[in-house]
Amino acid sequence: MSEVPIARKKPDQRVGPFLLVDELPGGGLARIFRARYAPQPGEPLLPLADDDIAVLKVLRDGAMRDPRQMNSFTREAELLSMVDHPCVVRGLTRGVTAGRIWTALEYVEGCDLGQVLRVARAEQLRLRPEVALVVALDLLAGVAAAQSIVDPRGRPLGFIHRDVSPRNVIVDQHGQTRLTDFGSALLSVREEPAGEIVGTPGYMAPEQARGEQLTQGVDVYAAGILLFELLTSRRAFELEHLPDSRVLAVHADSARAPWPDGVDVPLDLRQLVDQATAFAPEDRPADAASFYALVEGLCAEPDDARERLALVVRDIVATDPDRLPPLFAA
Repeated sequence: MSEVPIARKKPDQRVGPFLLVDELPGGGLARIFRARYAPQPGEPLLPLADDDIAVLKVLRDGAMRDPRQMNSFTREAELLSMVDHPCVVRGLTRGVTAGRIWTALEYVEGCDLGQVLRVARAEQLRLRPEVALVVALDLLAGVAAAQSIVDPRGRPLGFIHRDVSPRNVIVDQHGQTRLTDFGSALLSVREEPAGEIVGTPGYMAPEQARGEQLTQGVDVYAAGILLFELLTSRRAFELEHLPDSRVLAVHADSARAPWPDGVDVPLDLRQLVDQATAFAPEDRPADAASFYALVEGLCAEPDDARERLALVVRDIVATDPDRLPPLFAA
């Protein structure tokens, strides 16, 4: 009689103080995982409880062989560690395990702003102005926090995100909006863009698409574009049918789409969006903090608006056919 083979439990995959749970879709330079915090004796403790979920980004093999890509990955982790604000996804820690470079981020249960906009367009709906304003205020607070980071001597670094776009803005199930992904950031007092054009089509400022010297006003422009789209449920630039060779030219030479007829947006809010998305950078608020100060007075009841937004996000999460399965029990 042959012996019945004994089923053996697959060993846990450990990265630093984390146990991998499952892999998330997407990711460019890195594979992205959900992981449980499970520190071993003697490891430095993080501001997490045992079994808390974090996001782990593990640099891919190909990127590890490219010094520029590896530098971009480690630099993002460093920048995230310098920002402590509820409207920015927190960097928790980073390290190297078995030759793998990784960084751990706060896990946010919710959806990105791209999902909110897609649902609104599909249903021919748009956010109420007060709800769109809450998104904008949280986003601008997060961008302002990043733009204010300083070096060890207290000197501003001139942080420019360069990719404030729907996929890099997450809204959690409590209606809190958070900025993420610092992989494209530029520190204007230290670095030159070297002629490279970085950004997401549809959200690049004209000077960004032309490869010119950038200021923090490019992030203001992108935030203004997002606010326009939330208020109108329309794209600010129609790029779908354009060849790739024309996309940058549209941004470089064209203004944002006009306000559509029949969209009821208060005049003072329209004027602020127009100012933020002005074609010339000198006509915009200089930075996110300046734009925040202008927008803040227009939002009368932010707590009520944030709860309305939370309902929208929870509904999207609950009905998303591509939603990841729930985390299995520990």
